[in-house]
Amino acid sequence: MINVVPFFFTKFPSFLRETWDELLVQSFPPTFQYEFEWVSAWTEYMRKDWKPFLLVVKEDEKIIGIFPLMYRNEKRRNLLPFRRVKFLAADQTDFSLILAEEKKVEKVVNKSMEWLFSNNLRWELLVLDDLVDGNPAVNSIREWLHRSKHSFKYEVHMGKYFFIDLARPWEEVIQGSSRNFIRRDVNWARNRISRFGYWEVVADSDLSTEEIVLRASLIHTKRQSELGRTSLYSDELTKQYIHSVIEKAKSLKKIRTYWLRFENKDIAYIIGFEQEDSFYVWNIAFDPDFARFSPSKLLFFESIKDCHNRRLKEFNFMRGEGEYKSKWTKSFRGNFRFTIKNTCHLYGKIISILDDYLSLTSRKIKYLSLR
Repeated sequence: MINVVPFFFTKFPSFLRETWDELLVQSFPPTFQYEFEWVSAWTEYMRKDWKPFLLVVKEDEKIIGIFPLMYRNEKRRNLLPFRRVKFLAADQTDFSLILAEEKKVEKVVNKSMEWLFSNNLRWELLVLDDLVDGNPAVNSIREWLHRSKHSFKYEVHMGKYFFIDLARPWEEVIQGSSRNFIRRDVNWARNRISRFGYWEVVADSDLSTEEIVLRASLIHTKRQSELGRTSLYSDELTKQYIHSVIEKAKSLKKIRTYWLRFENKDIAYIIGFEQEDSFYVWNIAFDPDFARFSPSKLLFFESIKDCHNRRLKEFNFMRGEGEYKSKWTKSFRGNFRFTIKNTCHLYGKIISILDDYLSLTSRKIKYLSLR
């Protein structure tokens, strides 16, 4: 017999630690952003008005999977009160995850989705995104939506996770990048910075967490200020979250940082994580005072080369489809997003009807304004 036990919490439930770790090892990679300490840190520092909960799925009293979620009360189009449900910590992760052995993911998805439509928790919008192509949860969710007789509307969107295949000769790796935007500019940047002074790229996995956060924050804050934005390092809670994440990654030997130094001054950095012979780019920035050296391009080139020299299989740019990523590589995996509107209850139907009406009205107004 399979059943679902929900856990609503404000502090991440420590009694699930052992089970969480066991399931994480069996789950579809990459899993590093769902390390127990990572999610605990999110709950402590980044939760804000999100209400986290876990759907713990048991088979014959043995836990076979955990569907991690959170919900928040919002207003649709700033008018209509409604409740949104998403993957736990989705605002700070790049790869969403259902914790379960691959062959049991379908069972976990089926029972969890049935629970969500059982009126145990009222909600109007469910967004399940950042599911990488190949993750068994993608097909399981799609199949459940296809055959379910519950009342809902849904859409499926596929974005991209760009990555560089490093398991080939270096000449092939670099030939896969844009000749003008990357190869020409990197050569130009290297020659230019060399004319102005001494520079080096330092790859370091041994810096203390405090040193990494301090050095990165100085560059990131300066760059964001130039763009008219607030740096994530400016918020004390976010900084504590970053500190916790890096500290955990260091204990697991999964972090690597790259620093471009010019005349003994840091002018660009990359903070990334390594898992299963892949490097994942997490946080980057450059000092705008040295923009003439194209520091980000130069540092990316050198870090990719270092990963290749260390025989890693992949350099992964993680979530996001920034144009610069497609200049480095044309290779990508799908990033799936399921958007589900719950029309099982009366209020959900009203929200859906009003939302459709407002969308249609907005399109008409836009059409008329263009005529």
